[in-house]
Amino acid sequence: MSSSEETTSSNSEPPPKSFCTAIRTATDEKLGIDCRDAILQNERISMFRGKDLVRFLRNHPAVPAAHGMPSILGGDSASGDNNAAYSNEKIMAMCQRLVNSRYFYQVERMYKKPRPGRKKLVKFPRKVVVADNPREFRYDGFYVWNYDLPTNQLRLYLLSGLVVVATIMMCLFPVAPYRVKLTVLYLSLSMLILLLGTLIIRGLVFAFFWMTVGWHLWIFPNLLDETIPFLDTFKPLIAFDMGIDGKSPPGKPSIPTRGVAWAFSGAVIFLLSTNGPSAGQVRDATKQMNKDLLDYLKLHDPKLAITNATNGTNATDGAVNATLDGAVNATNATNTTNVTLPSLDEVLAMTEDADEEEADDDDASSSASSSASSKEDL
Repeated sequence: MSSSEETTSSNSEPPPKSFCTAIRTATDEKLGIDCRDAILQNERISMFRGKDLVRFLRNHPAVPAAHGMPSILGGDSASGDNNAAYSNEKIMAMCQRLVNSRYFYQVERMYKKPRPGRKKLVKFPRKVVVADNPREFRYDGFYVWNYDLPTNQLRLYLLSGLVVVATIMMCLFPVAPYRVKLTVLYLSLSMLILLLGTLIIRGLVFAFFWMTVGWHLWIFPNLLDETIPFLDTFKPLIAFDMGIDGKSPPGKPSIPTRGVAWAFSGAVIFLLSTNGPSAGQVRDATKQMNKDLLDYLKLHDPKLAITNATNGTNATDGAVNATLDGAVNATNATNTTNVTLPSLDEVLAMTEDADEEEADDDDASSSASSSASSKEDL
């Protein structure tokens, strides 16, 4: 079999998943392919650009051959450069082969024009739609992976075990030790205060620089961005908003506008300083709020922290019911002690006496009726 026939037969076969997995892993580890989240038909998907895939293959020309794919080493026949480390023709053909094998498909921007206030499109769109020709590979296109990565069984078992353990711990939280409950409470409040404090400081810094010098300066500009990974929300530390051209900062606000903002801010600060509570009142209110919260959660007293509020209420109800039952039983016992039950002979004697009384009554009534009849005869 000739080399051309071998190439044709190899191209007709679908690429191995191990090759695509190597690319996906490089995508996840940020080793050359920038991958971003986007929305496709109300579903969150992972998207990359065709140029990033081509760049990855250029930087790692030995990856395809290591997974049973045709080599991309060697120059282009069209350019006559046979000494190059890679071939652009072979790279584009390999990418097209991946598309034809349905490992990923092409998408495009939902909005083809820049949003108001900008002249350039963003690097990665947030909303995409399926392209008219999804099985075509283009250097400047966007693509979505169409298969799932192999599951790591050990990782799956560990995560499943952690879910079970976390569920059991949450169910047993009412009977957790006092220090554990207190630690969880203060840790949750600290995280909430840290988040709210960061947002407040972020807004105050932006307002100060905007009113002072007209800068659009943000601390943690990606803090509220849901389309990037969690760790990337803290990068960069400081950034400026870009203007209409997407490169230079936006125009500074006018001096009258900043003056009005300063006047309004001063009025708010004056009202808060004159009508707001004093430092001692704030301190006392904070202590009282902390005490009320601990009392509500039954965490103020370590003895009451063994069970939750519901269990404490049930225990109180049980004690009250037990007291009432004891009182009723005692009363019944007293009544039973005061009453003397008659014996069997006494019951029989009482029955005979009742029969004799009934017989006497019958005799008396019969004698009275006979005397009445005799009087009528006379």
